[in-house]
Amino acid sequence: MEKTFVWKVGGPAGFGITTLGPVFAKILKDCGYFIHGYLEYPSLIRGGYNSYQMVFGKTPVTAPKKRIDLYIALDDVCFERETFDDDTVVIGDFDNLKKADGIKGIKVNVPLKKIVEDLSGKDIMRNTAALGASVAALGLPEEVMTSVVAASYPGKISKPNVDAAQAGFSHCKPMIKLEKTDNASCKKAPVMTGNEAVSIGAIRAGVSFFSTYPMTPASSILHYLAKEARDYHVTVKHAEDEIAGILMAIGAAHAGARAMTGTSGGGFALMNEGFGLAAITEIPLVVALSQRPGPATGMPTWTEQADLQYALHASQGEFLRAIYSPADLDEAYKFTIDAFNLAEKYQIPVIVLLDKFLSESHFMAHDMDTNYGNMDRGLIFKGNPEKPYEHFKRYEETENGVPTRSIPGTPGGLFVAGSNEHDKTGFVTDAADNRVYQTDRRFKKQPFVAVEMPHPYLIGKEDAPLTFVCFGSMKQVLLEAMKYDDRFNFIYFPAVHPLEWEKVAELFKGRNLVAFENNRTAQLRALIAENTGIYIQKTFLKYDGRPFFTEEVIEYVGEALK
Repeated sequence: MEKTFVWKVGGPAGFGITTLGPVFAKILKDCGYFIHGYLEYPSLIRGGYNSYQMVFGKTPVTAPKKRIDLYIALDDVCFERETFDDDTVVIGDFDNLKKADGIKGIKVNVPLKKIVEDLSGKDIMRNTAALGASVAALGLPEEVMTSVVAASYPGKISKPNVDAAQAGFSHCKPMIKLEKTDNASCKKAPVMTGNEAVSIGAIRAGVSFFSTYPMTPASSILHYLAKEARDYHVTVKHAEDEIAGILMAIGAAHAGARAMTGTSGGGFALMNEGFGLAAITEIPLVVALSQRPGPATGMPTWTEQADLQYALHASQGEFLRAIYSPADLDEAYKFTIDAFNLAEKYQIPVIVLLDKFLSESHFMAHDMDTNYGNMDRGLIFKGNPEKPYEHFKRYEETENGVPTRSIPGTPGGLFVAGSNEHDKTGFVTDAADNRVYQTDRRFKKQPFVAVEMPHPYLIGKEDAPLTFVCFGSMKQVLLEAMKYDDRFNFIYFPAVHPLEWEKVAELFKGRNLVAFENNRTAQLRALIAENTGIYIQKTFLKYDGRPFFTEEVIEYVGEALK
């Protein structure tokens, strides 16, 4: 197995760390390396401790690691938060750092403050100088660094940052021997986050309306679509709150737009009644729900998978919804396209369930199929010009429970789209027989939707002695760990509801199962038990706001198979 390397930078919020990581990612990919970037930050504008970790190598990498090969320390707070091995290269301005005494590692003193002062630059440019020093320590070419830095910083700040990077480069010598590579596919592959993949999928699907109130870690979907709105004819609304955000999207979808909203758990709590409104009116709606720790505002900038059961049961009453749980860029992109088609075909709300780790980490987008997916708008009434004021039976029985939609303004398509239970034309009624009819009709869609959802499947050796069961981004961590220990396989759920559970149950037979989830209560395990009667006894759970690190999986497998 070829070695992967771990580069990390740390310091307080306001030191430009979230900018530095993606710049370094571009340098690495232009040198032909595969990369994965993982960001940690507190809910602070300044202060606290931010870090950005880049794992890279000659083969694909998909998850963070505990180990650090090269670390950039921009402040004393770094030594309060990080521990190093004896062979970790630690780059810092040690003449101006007071808490570095006694730390492990190979200290490399780079006069970052003096470099910036000599260039008459701003103090924040110490990060770019440190980047240059780390590029030199890794033996990477200066010309690639210079080109990337020049392109990454716009206008007047481009040259000062190039000068700072080159000055930092000149203060360091090669210290870590990398396996050289020149992979052309890496050079061509764009680097993006899961939220960006969702946004691109929405554009590819023909989204024409997006509204929400920003909430970490879903906010960058709003930012991306707002940036691209004019080019792709998307109306993007920064609403006054999440309630308005979902209701605007429902209104737009009712009027015929392909509409979407996005939020995290706390925002989705405010959207709950609107979510049920979409269900009873059978207005197609896509919701990107990116999980973070709760309850209440919990840990706003950290990751968790604790909203699965919430997504399954949100809003009052009983109704069908579909939930995709993508693991990577390709699935985030494709499932968003699928979500729009499914929402309109079956006239239901559809959730694309993400988490902070997938939403905000940087991955390489290899072979993203820009031609994926054909638009399916479902059954839409074409109108009856001869009887333009005729009431339309919008909620009438069909073979699979899906009625025909009528877009407002369609001749002969008059109906009531109210939030109460209704008859076939939408008029409110509390008649018992009608309630049973409409409820059964709406649920008649479920088996048809289940057939269209991506099915769970096994990854790894069929006869492995240990089988993890996971959903969403945990697939990335297990794939990375499998590179180092293949004594396990895993059953991955790319979607969680609705599913053909008889087929799912077959996957579990004769296996030593372990529920592998980023939550405390093993919520996927509960869903499996509810629908199959199979209760997975063993669990490997994590809920400290961090994703699983590769080493944690390897250690668990080693202990479990002693």
